[in-house]
Amino acid sequence: MSSYIDVPIDTNPDTLAELAYTRMQARFPGWSPAVANLDTVMIESMAMVAAEMRDVSSRVPRTVFRTFGATVMNLPPIDSVAATGQTTWTMIDNKGYTIPAGALIGLRAAGDVLVPFRVVNTTVIAPGQTATAAGAVYIQAIDTGIIGNGLTGPAELVDALDYVVTIATTAPTSGGQDAEDDDEYLSRLVEELRLLSPTPILPQDFAVLTVSEFPSVARAIAIDGYNPAGGTYNNERMVAVCAIDENGNAVSTQIKSEIDAYLQSLREINFVVNMIDPTYTTIAVSFAIKILPGFGIAPVVDDVESALTEYLSPNNWGLIESGAEWQNIQVVRYLEIAAAINAVSGVDYVSSLTLGLQGGALAAADYALTGAVPLPRPGTMTGSSI
Repeated sequence: MSSYIDVPIDTNPDTLAELAYTRMQARFPGWSPAVANLDTVMIESMAMVAAEMRDVSSRVPRTVFRTFGATVMNLPPIDSVAATGQTTWTMIDNKGYTIPAGALIGLRAAGDVLVPFRVVNTTVIAPGQTATAAGAVYIQAIDTGIIGNGLTGPAELVDALDYVVTIATTAPTSGGQDAEDDDEYLSRLVEELRLLSPTPILPQDFAVLTVSEFPSVARAIAIDGYNPAGGTYNNERMVAVCAIDENGNAVSTQIKSEIDAYLQSLREINFVVNMIDPTYTTIAVSFAIKILPGFGIAPVVDDVESALTEYLSPNNWGLIESGAEWQNIQVVRYLEIAAAINAVSGVDYVSSLTLGLQGGALAAADYALTGAVPLPRPGTMTGSSI
């Protein structure tokens, strides 16, 4: 079985005090610890405090990994479980009685050890009957763990039910389980993690694996069902993956080949994975703005042009907060461009705005990008003030 390795933190106060003594002797030759001296008492006291802090610190990694395993890996620690059993109860007569849920009884684990159990279900003994059906009264140990397992024989009443004569188990109690301690759980977590392999299931899994395994890839996106050969969508068991570097450029042919080989090795049988490049479109913008008093015309116009260049840069387009995720935005929105301009310090309002393909006609309208994974590039930014 694999074992979890603790962080090697010495928590012995005597060891910490000896380190302090050595330090003092190095700084002050001739000094030696004396039990009655204030400096020695202070060192020993501080060593005790430091040892307690180190002890707490040494336990933190276990708590962290226990939480990680339960929440991220969906491998919760095994909790303790109470033992259960079935019993038959006999009454003093046939007048009819009720055994209430929650009534307490005990079973002997040893001559001087009485393990308490509670009745789980309310049971009615009808008039004319002197006992319950065999095993009709279910019991559960008050304390969880294996201590409640394997108990038989006549039970003893803890609660005062003077109409009960005997309580017999129909079989040894069972099902009790101790909680999994840190060592057991962390060893099991290690074994579980060793069995895991990065297998893509959902389309986005291909993109996540691409980013995580290739440092030169800043972002990747997976287009579910896209076939680049015919430009068709909704093809079953097919995905197209597009990757770019930190500058927003398509990764090199060599990197694409390596990504393709990696993803092909992980894919399911009969699942088709294609590598594609983004489609780049250079966008030009022409604008006129009203500038607030106190701001220079040229600096504000320059700032707007810089803001638009940043907005239309392929390394920023479709970027989601996490950084590696990618929203496949396929339209340059007129109002989003206007908002980017208005956000620049010194801009009062936008008086005119047109945009479009570099070298083509510009219009005061949205511009649709082309390609399965389109990215813009900033073209000529022409600005003026009114």
